[in-house]
Amino acid sequence: LPRIPSFLAQVPRRLPSFRRGGVVVLLSLVVACSTVQTTKPGLIGVDRKQRMSSLVSATELEQGAATAYAQVIATANKEGALNRDKRQLAMLRGIAQRIIPEVAAFRPDAVGWDWKVNLIQSDQLNAWAMPGGKIAFYSGIIDGLSLTENEVAAIMGHEIAHALREHSRERA
Repeated sequence: LPRIPSFLAQVPRRLPSFRRGGVVVLLSLVVACSTVQTTKPGLIGVDRKQRMSSLVSATELEQGAATAYAQVIATANKEGALNRDKRQLAMLRGIAQRIIPEVAAFRPDAVGWDWKVNLIQSDQLNAWAMPGGKIAFYSGIIDGLSLTENEVAAIMGHEIAHALREHSRERA
């Protein structure tokens, strides 16, 4: 835990200990957060500031995401569920190749992320992108909803936006 600032010593001692602890935790979290802007403002009319914890850096989150992504991919590979449909995989990677250069309009640093795109054979209706550009689609969302390439691109763009805006770090 971070060192408790001296002003927190002023929390009244007559409060029950659990309330004093709650006040200390709440104030520590407020002190440990800062307002940031993860993407350029105004490109699409959105100028949203975010509260980010200074306890977790973007680099730490990206490293953790890379490790978690590698584990998900290794498990899918071990189970024979990784990238089985070469046509769908080519479509996903082709869409990503067209979208990724465009992220510079929002975050120039994101173009240099170590982007990965994989397809996992599963009935799940899901897709996601982790910090640092790690993307996974489940075949169930493509097949189960009979998605067109444009619809897949819309979903991928949505998931990429989560990574660009650092929503995982914001939640942390």
